[in-house]
Amino acid sequence: MRSARSDSLPALASIAALSRPMSTPEYYHASIGTHARTLEPARKIVAVLEGDHAISIDRWQAALDAVSAVNPGLRLRLHGQRRATRWISDAPAPRVVRLPERQWNTRSSFGAEFLIERPLSLREGCNVELLLLPRAGESTLVVLHTHHAIMDGAGAMHMLQELFRALRAEPLRGSNCTYSDVDLMREQRVPRSESRHVKTTWLTGEPSGLERGDDWRRIALGEPRRNQLALVAAALAEFMHRHSDLPALIAVPVNLRRHQPGIVSTGNYSAMLHVALQRGEGADAFREKLSGLLASRSDAFYPGALDLVRWLPMPWLDRLLSRTPENFHRKRAVETAVISNLGRIDPLHYSAPGFTLRDFFVLPLAGSAFSILTCVDDRVDLALNLPRVLASNGRFDAIEAHLRERFPA
Repeated sequence: MRSARSDSLPALASIAALSRPMSTPEYYHASIGTHARTLEPARKIVAVLEGDHAISIDRWQAALDAVSAVNPGLRLRLHGQRRATRWISDAPAPRVVRLPERQWNTRSSFGAEFLIERPLSLREGCNVELLLLPRAGESTLVVLHTHHAIMDGAGAMHMLQELFRALRAEPLRGSNCTYSDVDLMREQRVPRSESRHVKTTWLTGEPSGLERGDDWRRIALGEPRRNQLALVAAALAEFMHRHSDLPALIAVPVNLRRHQPGIVSTGNYSAMLHVALQRGEGADAFREKLSGLLASRSDAFYPGALDLVRWLPMPWLDRLLSRTPENFHRKRAVETAVISNLGRIDPLHYSAPGFTLRDFFVLPLAGSAFSILTCVDDRVDLALNLPRVLASNGRFDAIEAHLRERFPA
């Protein structure tokens, strides 16, 4: 549903440069990992494509240059401090980097540390990289490495589709939006949200042990099923209810672009909705509740008080919200699990002469039971992250076994 006032936003038109204030959600994402005493890594978008490869690095760079020229969100860097912080598209252009072959099977975080540890500087740039990693045989990994403050999952998919359009010598769509996620939400004038934070607990039970850090795995869920997101949400809630009678609170990122049809952008336009499932409620209940939240436009509700966080320096906000050496083993659950649904990936959109897509996935964010759902060639995968204090004592194996039982190959 479009707002009656949506036409008062700046018109959607092709842009070659961008300069605007940073939004509060962007400020939050940029803050995580900036304080020396917190344990959170920077919030990254890391999208991995695997395919047959016969494209030179020069061709990749030429295609990336063409995409960057018409998508200024790939050249953003920060200027100013706190409330005066703004984005300006004057950062160095994105680069292609060839990395040495790594012993990483792409099915788990084991061996993938080099991706998260690569530095990005939001104030200096460049903040978008295309990494090329040779694999055994003729296969290559093509990795988009960027920051969540400037890009969400839909933005990453637009950028990658543009890249392959350039490689196929097709016209590029570019970007057409000069306003932020918060500008879009405020324009909707949603008076309240039906999405509620309720008392819940972690997916796998209370934190146990003192091992820091996170692990993730890609769990194969067989062929696609109707209402896949709802089925996965119900399965996760069922697992949580093995050890708690509290409602399972499933968080679902929603693409705010739906409120202004026609937005084409690499930016971050995602908001979170929370669906509470009581013991015994399943996929039908989840689908009905999520549909109600979407119909009420709860994803576009924006309380102005949130802007107060931009009075804080980024490291202070990081220290206030993130895991630290003192609290990582006793953090309270804000939600039971997050499911980001990227849906079906069409290999034709991510292929070009010299590269045929075989696999596509995005690394889940650290810090919680964060998962990303994808489908490539009728193969559904759930990339699930767990902090090690939630994965201990065989609990990661247990949740994986539960999901494989619910979704047999």
